[in-house]
Amino acid sequence: MRQENIKTAGIMKLAVLFLGICWWAFANVAEAGVHYSGESLASLPTQWRGFLLDQRQLRQIAIPGKAGQSPSPFRKKYAEERHRLEKAKKVGDLTPVELADLGALNIRLGNTNAALAILQSANRQFPSQYLILSNLASAWHLSGDLVQAEIHTVAARELAPGKWLDAESLYLTWLRELKKSGPGQTSKLFPARLFNDQAKLEPGKAGALALEKLPKNAVASAQLLGLWFPAEGKLLWQLAELANASGDAAVAASMLDGCVTEFGLRDAELLAQRRLLRDFLEGQGKINQAKHKKHLAGWFVPLSMRPLKSALMGELPPVDPKGVNTLPWEVLAQTQIGRQGLPDYPDYLKQLAGKQVTLTGFIQPVGEDFETSAFLLLEHPVGCWYCEMPMLTGMVYIELENGNTLRMTRVGIRITGKLQLRGDDPEKFLFSILGSDAETLP
Repeated sequence: MRQENIKTAGIMKLAVLFLGICWWAFANVAEAGVHYSGESLASLPTQWRGFLLDQRQLRQIAIPGKAGQSPSPFRKKYAEERHRLEKAKKVGDLTPVELADLGALNIRLGNTNAALAILQSANRQFPSQYLILSNLASAWHLSGDLVQAEIHTVAARELAPGKWLDAESLYLTWLRELKKSGPGQTSKLFPARLFNDQAKLEPGKAGALALEKLPKNAVASAQLLGLWFPAEGKLLWQLAELANASGDAAVAASMLDGCVTEFGLRDAELLAQRRLLRDFLEGQGKINQAKHKKHLAGWFVPLSMRPLKSALMGELPPVDPKGVNTLPWEVLAQTQIGRQGLPDYPDYLKQLAGKQVTLTGFIQPVGEDFETSAFLLLEHPVGCWYCEMPMLTGMVYIELENGNTLRMTRVGIRITGKLQLRGDDPEKFLFSILGSDAETLP
């Protein structure tokens, strides 16, 4: 069945949305991270939707692959780089930057004890190196020793370059609040909760008094903290309140979903906030897409679409013309859309065109049928389509083989089929996988 002949109302509505979406370019890139030289950041603050995608990506680096699922492509890359540095360390001395990198790689991979051992030794060897001290403070934090984390953060802050000073200061504030807070309490990231003037969470905005108390570069610094500590559930909760205050109630709701589903938080206040935002977004969806713009806050101006610039492209395996090739979402995300709406595909993706690929994701129906042979595959599931519609590069059109049908499900699936790129045909999706087989992930 050819895509251009599909007459499903859902497909037509989505196509209209696709044609109306514009992309803006990444800002200049600067090095940053939990400090690993292999990570690059676009200018912050970034769009909240892109931030959440990349924060999840960093969090998944620490998660080994489950049965039937491959680990994150980034986990493999980080593990290989760690092995390279460990091998180099056995035959010669590493530079301070390389030692900081080795500690950061262990932090990202979830090996906190190894990171501590490496960074403590490196700090004795190079006692005045900011990157080593900052990474060591993070390792102490993740080990649960907040006293040592504070000691090393204070030392690191004295050496911090200007571009990291605000984030280091915000981290020190948060760290001291963590030390004071008891079990079940939420440490304060900012002087005041980002509520309205009646001290309540209001979808898509915050009161003037709360906004006046935000520190300098609050959003950029908080986003950087979120990238440094992607597995801190209660930090994600506060980032959700900040995202909501800056106008993005949809991403705020997704963050609160993550607090519950990924971190197991069950605070009554958090659950109430989550329900409030979900009710708001569902109500918005029943009106129309244009009405979703009314809650955007004017004070927040993002400087980039996503914070991380992928280094994955140079680490991909050669394309197998006769076999099945794994297609990472990160490769799709490298596609750029020009002013005329024409896609500029990365070379690796062009090589995969017409080849068999496999991709995991989540079903987004394009009609009202519970069983269908055609649907969209998304990198992450969404609730309200209008509020949470992913970027164009975060969706792939799927046609099942021989008209087979698949029942809609909220669990992840694996798709295997032939990759087709849109090229200059505006009637098609950016990416399609045709003649596909589908299986539900365990």
